[in-house]
Amino acid sequence: MKMRIRNKWRDKNRGRSLEDNATSLAYGIWQIALTAAKNLHAEDFVYESDEQRIAVIAEYTIFLVHVADRLAFEKMEEQNRRNFVVALARKTARHYQRNVEDIMGRGDYRSGYIERLNARVRDYSETPFMDGSPGYECRRYLGEQIQDVMGMTQINRWVIQQVMDVDAPEAVRHLQTAMDNLLGTSNIDPRPNAEDAVIGAD
Repeated sequence: MKMRIRNKWRDKNRGRSLEDNATSLAYGIWQIALTAAKNLHAEDFVYESDEQRIAVIAEYTIFLVHVADRLAFEKMEEQNRRNFVVALARKTARHYQRNVEDIMGRGDYRSGYIERLNARVRDYSETPFMDGSPGYECRRYLGEQIQDVMGMTQINRWVIQQVMDVDAPEAVRHLQTAMDNLLGTSNIDPRPNAEDAVIGAD
């Protein structure tokens, strides 16, 4: 996936709050997820509706929020990490709300996104995370969610392999670069079971 996302602060000497970093990274996560969803179409997989496409973007976004949490686990004090991840989740929820409103009209879409995020994170937190990257089980879980969204038609039956083997690893690489540049989270060794935080919709 080729993409250009904002992953550096122009003024490196200026102090940045957790909120600032969460805001910037949330925008990057949304762009990565959007590109991953577009790439499925470029690989000749078929979306039957805009709702299906936005559901895939949501799954990628939630996956990347969790990966960001695992990446931050060894680089932030516990309370700072929790505050950062909660802010990151809420910022991505706002991107989701705004974009779904553009497609489906006014409504409360954020609450459902947060509910799904909390459920997915509990499952993701039970999967291994090795050498700074999500393991097979983690990527497979993402692939299963996206396969469920897109269905097992003759055209889409190999979506899970595309997600697991190609798009998810590429998305993680872009996220790692963004976090390295924004937060300085290089050379990390996350523990196998990063503690998940339940996010509120406020």
